[in-house]
Amino acid sequence: MIFDLLFKDYYRTKGQKYLMKGKPERAYRYFEKALLQDSNSTNMYNFALVLLALGRRAEAKNYLSKVLEEMPNSELVLLTLADLEMQDKQWDKAEDLLTLLTEHYPNNNKYQKYLGRVKNPAARENYIKAKDLLQKASTLLTENKTKEALQSLQKAEKLDPENPYIQNNLGFFYLQLEKNPKKALTYFQRAYQLEPDNKKFQENLYSVRRQIKE
Repeated sequence: MIFDLLFKDYYRTKGQKYLMKGKPERAYRYFEKALLQDSNSTNMYNFALVLLALGRRAEAKNYLSKVLEEMPNSELVLLTLADLEMQDKQWDKAEDLLTLLTEHYPNNNKYQKYLGRVKNPAARENYIKAKDLLQKASTLLTENKTKEALQSLQKAEKLDPENPYIQNNLGFFYLQLEKNPKKALTYFQRAYQLEPDNKKFQENLYSVRRQIKE
């Protein structure tokens, strides 16, 4: 029994490690083993994440729906599913999920903002285009095409200026690739202002401020 429990943690931990390293194929093998041992909601959610990383969206949505049945108020699962439905242009489904988020988490203003975007045809189309450009920028960076990546990020910002992830990525670009912390600060501040409860945005803002002071 203790041996089984140790291996459950081992498979899950190894899977998370490889997923964070950008190696979804390896992560898949470990998450699959963890899921075969115990099909709990945590293992199903992890498996869904690695399926998304592998581009297997339909399968991922299926597992996320199963997790939602067990955890109907899960903020993370509701948000992930809502985003997937938006990317698939299933606006009614996305609206239903975001409505649930606003009901379960009424003090979180960003869900009201997301819901308003889904109801606005122009805003939601810009969101999809910006999301595609964000992904394109990521791919271009892996190919060391930094100029083209920046252009994609700038186009994405024009389409969806209220998207904190685009602002954060621009901050990362100027900090890590252009070595310009002062310019990066502007974008990290904007990302934090748009989503102040995001710990990653908080850390990035704190880090760049510290670099400027040094």
